[in-house]
Formats: sequence, C-alpha cells, structure tokens
Amino acid sequence: MFIGKVSGNVVASQKIDTVIGRKLLLVQAMTVKGDSPGKLVTTGRVAVAVDMLGAGEGDLVLVTQGSSARLTEATKNLPTDAVVVGIIDAIQTSDREIYKKR
Repeated sequence: MFIGKVSGNVVASQKIDTVIGRKLLLVQAMTVKGDSPGKLVTTGRVAVAVDMLGAGEGDLVLVTQGSSARLTEATKNLPTDAVVVGIIDAIQTSDREIYKKR
C-alpha cells in the first residue's frame, strides 16, 4: 500500500466489460522526505488506479497494489493492479501533523 496524490484521470474509449463504468485515476506515489520530516514529496512513480471511492484531482489517497487490489467484492473480477482504497484526511508522524485535508 502506498500514499498517492491524484494528478488526473485516464480516459480509455475501449475497455473490457468489467472495467466499463469504472473511474481510472493517475496517481503519483508520495513519501515523507527523510531529511525534513513533515514534507510529502513525490517518488517519481506513477500508477493508474481504479477509483472505488470518488477521489478527485489533488486528493491524497491510499492505494493498494498487486493481488491485494483484487480482494474486495467490487474488484475481485477486475484485471487491475492498483485500487484506491482510502481518501486521506490527515497524516501524522511522531508529534507532527504533516497533512490535513482542507
């Protein structure tokens, strides 16, 4: 599982039946900067994730990948490798809040 920032949508006019009607998001993987705790930075990795919750551009989300992405009732028949499973409200590290949704 990783923290990601939704940076856009992916539109595909041709999809297999099980993906039709599913929202596809472009998600940038994020990490807490090691030398400056309290700052989220991109790792440079980008994934296309199936959105199960209604996340939008700019949201921080939790993404699960691999076979775990297909363990929910809604995704068990989807050929996906990444699924948004949470929209983040806040992130705390030690005694600092490094992110809070506005």
